[in-house]
Amino acid sequence: MSATTASPAKKLLARLSATLAAALAAAAATAALGMAPASAATTTNWVMTGWNIHQLNQLSPALASHFFNTPASYATGPAAATSPVTDGFTTSSVLTYNSYAQFAADLTSHAITPAYTWVMYDPEYWSATPLPEQQNPAAYMQEFGQLAHAHGLKVIEAPGRDLGLVPGAACPQTPGENLDHWYLRCNIPGAAAASADMVVVQDQVNTTNPAEFDYLYNASRAQAQAANPQAVTDPEVSTTYGTASQMATAAKSAHPDGIYINATTNTLGRTRAFLNIMQAAGY
Repeated sequence: MSATTASPAKKLLARLSATLAAALAAAAATAALGMAPASAATTTNWVMTGWNIHQLNQLSPALASHFFNTPASYATGPAAATSPVTDGFTTSSVLTYNSYAQFAADLTSHAITPAYTWVMYDPEYWSATPLPEQQNPAAYMQEFGQLAHAHGLKVIEAPGRDLGLVPGAACPQTPGENLDHWYLRCNIPGAAAASADMVVVQDQVNTTNPAEFDYLYNASRAQAQAANPQAVTDPEVSTTYGTASQMATAAKSAHPDGIYINATTNTLGRTRAFLNIMQAAGY
C-alpha cells in the first residue's frame, strides 16, 4: 500500500468524523433558530373548533379522542356564555375574539363563562376587527394579552398576515414585499408572543410549498421565543389549502410545537385523512 492510500479503518473514521460534524452543524443551526428537535413527540398540542371536534368524533371517535380528548389540546368557539367542548372531552376551551374592544366589553359585563380558561385574539384585515386594531396589531395584542392575564385567562394570539395590506398601518408593507416578509420584518410573531402563552402563525397559504411553510414557521417561532421563551408557537394548516397529504407533509417538515387546524364541515373527510396520516407517523 502506498503512503497516499488510506486504510479502510482510516476511511471509516473520516466518514464518521464528517457525519458527526454535519450533525453538530445541524444542531447548531436548529438552536440558532430556536427550533425543537425533529420529532413527533415534540408536537404537544392540537387546536380546532369545538364544533369540528364534535363532528370528527361522530365520524371517527377513536381519532378524535386521540388528538383532542386531552387538556393539552384546544377547542375554540365564539360564544362567551357556552363552552365549545362537547362529548365529555377534556380538551381546553378557548373563546375566540376578532376584536379587542369586544373582549374588553365582555369582561366588563361578566359575559364570559368560567368554563373558559383560554381566550384567542385573531385580528385580521376584515370587518370583524376594528380599523385601529388592524392598523396597530402590536399595540392591541399587547393590550389583549395583558388584560386577559389580569383576569386569570391564558392567551393565544393569531394575527393575520393580511394585516400588512391595511391602509394606514403602523408598520406598512413596502413595495415588492410579500406578506411573509412583511410579517417577519415587522416582528409580528414577537409582538404576539410578548403578551401571550401561544402564537398561531397563519402559514396555511404556504401548505403546498413546504420550504416556504417551514421558513415562515421557524423564523416566526424564533422571533416569538426571543420575545417570550415560554411561548408555544403553532403553524396553521387548512383544508382549503392542499390535500390531506400535502397538509401532513408541511406540518411534519416544520417540526412544530403544535398544530392549528382550520377545517370546515364540507371538508371534514380531508381533516380525518390528515389526522390519520399524522397518527400513523407517530403524532
